[in-house]
Amino acid sequence: MKKIFEKVNWKIFNLALWIEIILSYFLPFRIVNDSQYQVGFPIPFLFVNAVGFGISPFLSMHFNPLGLLFNGITIYFLLIFMIKLFRKNA
Repeated sequence: MKKIFEKVNWKIFNLALWIEIILSYFLPFRIVNDSQYQVGFPIPFLFVNAVGFGISPFLSMHFNPLGLLFNGITIYFLLIFMIKLFRKNA
């Protein structure tokens, strides 16, 4: 297990998580049952219920940290692949 953590490039993983968070603002939300919005790609990690006025938005949200982590890992592998492909062709 320790060898896995030593092989991870933490700067690229940090970049992957930031890319996922920034992409969540630009990608369209998924609407479920006309009352719930899902944010995140490929796995939604933020769920927002459409409620009326007078209810705090923080009480109508659900955050899934495992979904964010999985999305970050997916983007991390894509970035590593693109870096290796770029270095091979350069």
